[in-house]
Amino acid sequence: MVHFRPVYLVHFTPVQVVHYAPESLVHFAPVEVVHYTPVCSIFLEALLREVILKHEFMPHSSAAGSLIVNSVMKNNYRIIDYRDLGLPSVEVFGAEFHYQDLYEIVGKSEFMTTFELRKGSQSHCEFGESVLGIIFYDRKAIDSLEASFLTGQEIQEKRIRIDSPERKLSEAKKGDLKYKGINVEDIETLSFLKYNKESEKHETGEKKVPDIIEIEVNCCGLDADILNQNYLVSKHNSGVKLAHYEKEQLIGITLAFNNGSIDYRVLAEFGFTEEDLKNNLIIWLSLYKVKERRSLLSEVDKFNYSEIKSILAMERFNKITKELIHVGINDRFEDSDKSVLKSIFEAVEAFSSSILLHGKNQVYWDIDSYIHISLRHLKDYQIGGFKQKTPFPYKANNLKALIEKVLYKVESEIEMYLASSPTIDFKRHGKMAVSYNGDHYHVTINPEGRLVQIHTV
Repeated sequence: MVHFRPVYLVHFTPVQVVHYAPESLVHFAPVEVVHYTPVCSIFLEALLREVILKHEFMPHSSAAGSLIVNSVMKNNYRIIDYRDLGLPSVEVFGAEFHYQDLYEIVGKSEFMTTFELRKGSQSHCEFGESVLGIIFYDRKAIDSLEASFLTGQEIQEKRIRIDSPERKLSEAKKGDLKYKGINVEDIETLSFLKYNKESEKHETGEKKVPDIIEIEVNCCGLDADILNQNYLVSKHNSGVKLAHYEKEQLIGITLAFNNGSIDYRVLAEFGFTEEDLKNNLIIWLSLYKVKERRSLLSEVDKFNYSEIKSILAMERFNKITKELIHVGINDRFEDSDKSVLKSIFEAVEAFSSSILLHGKNQVYWDIDSYIHISLRHLKDYQIGGFKQKTPFPYKANNLKALIEKVLYKVESEIEMYLASSPTIDFKRHGKMAVSYNGDHYHVTINPEGRLVQIHTV
């Protein structure tokens, strides 16, 4: 970012009052704006909108006619808006910044901000001359800040946490910045891009997962089984730790392509034994699916295939029943629950395990993950004691896309966790909850990379 500094002649001329009104600040009370005459640079000619913020500003009343509340900036600031130059940034100066003011100026709207740090300060010594990022608040902090503007209560918080995308910072430093933060008093100036993307919603009220582009693909003529086998082998050869269900798929496909035969060394490479081939139904299911797509099922194969699907379907039914026991559901259902239960069984039947976060160490979800998460937190599937229990504000068919987006927000943290040969679960709860698209999420992943739990705070 280029920082412009105004150069002044001896005299100045007062001009008409101008209101500087980013959405987060809404509307300032009238202030005197001084028109300085710049010299020496054509760029300085644009620095005519210099505003000294006074103590008070007043937000507009809403369209619904809600009460207009006087809100008070705790300290005085000087703001320079460079948008008249064609530059999208705004710069803020202050003798001392205040925690609540930072929320009003950049935090509430999640503006990407550069914080210039005072030379010699603790934060300067730890992170350098400046840090770039979005102020990171947990749900409790946001609620406290919002309440303070209604009550007038001052919050004596002295630190802010920053979620930074800067590549020059190590992952350890990014973690310190995000979960420990910097001293507010160490901030000398800040500049920000006055842009954030509003959440879009469906007509039915659910949020849309942002930045999803659907592309139609014609897969006619492609052999899905060969593609999948090559894909899994390629991942394994490149050092990716395959999820357990991927290993089962690969063994099943290989058996199908080789008339039920496989080298014992291949089995050992993926952690299986000859005994596993007899008892692992997922391997056999994968084998029969390949043969079915190639119209190679014998009558015996068809019988075995049907038996395996029935056994696995019963296992899924038992998993659903076990989860429903937790919500107090018994043999007596309300009429409204019957259609919900039908939708649950259909969704569980259609579910397939998949990768949610790619990398050398992957994050995936399986049928246990899906049943636990969907029955508790998808509003279309909530019944009994789970009704309205932290429901996702999204449609059920957007669940996977939502989870992928949330996990991507802490991708580097998950990668470091999985690479450390962990023995305890990865958790982001409370003050460490993941912020995404206006909501906060609790996340739990086990040492194998399986998603155990995710829900809104």
